[in-house]
Parts: sequence; structure tokens; C-alpha cells
Amino acid sequence: MAAQVLSGSGNVSYTNSTGQNVRIVINYLRNSNYEATMTFQGVTVTIPKDQVYGKTLAFKDDYGGGDPGSVTQVMAAGIQAGADHRTAVPLEIALANGETLSITNSNSSQFIHGYNMIIIPEAG
Repeated sequence: MAAQVLSGSGNVSYTNSTGQNVRIVINYLRNSNYEATMTFQGVTVTIPKDQVYGKTLAFKDDYGGGDPGSVTQVMAAGIQAGADHRTAVPLEIALANGETLSITNSNSSQFIHGYNMIIIPEAG
């Protein structure tokens, strides 16, 4: 099986039905202004409101104490001025066959603003 790309907006759910292990790499994940929850393999991770995550994010740093206009590279960033409350979220996970990854927002009228993930089967 070839790699698969999940991209869009809204809550995310993926169940591995490949018959082998897969690696999921989160390239981009932007939450809304309510907390979201990521669950996989019995683990639950809270994704704070107003946060953006990704394997490598680059942005113009107009809010930090550094040089205005400088480019910063990080893996987590607040999308509002002063939103420097970073929480660790795994950006690469492995799922065995039959296991599920889901990312859902705590407010049913809100949703994940955007995501892009690649699913890579163990056999390539």
C-alpha cells in the first residue's frame, strides 16, 4: 500500500486497516478557540485552544521579544499575540493494525480548522 494523505478541516478519525503498522506524521494541525483531544492507543492528549502544530512551522515573529520580522522555526505556536502557552503534542506516532487515531474538538459547534497528515505503511 502506498502512503496516504489526510487533509481538510473538522474532526479527524483514522483507523489503521492496512494489515501492518503505520506511521502517522502530522505536518499541520490548527485548533479552534476551544480545547481539542487527540487519542491513540489508550493515550489522551489535550490540544489547547488557539494552537498550531506541525512537523516544522516557520512564521514571521512579530510578537516575541526577538527581532521583529525575524523568521522562527518551531513545532508548536500560538495563533494569537501572547498565546505562548505551548503544550507537548506528538507529531509522529505509530499505530498497529486495527488501532485508531482521533482528534476531536470539545465544543460540538467548533472544529479543527485545518490538518494535513501523511500515513506511511511499515512496508513502504
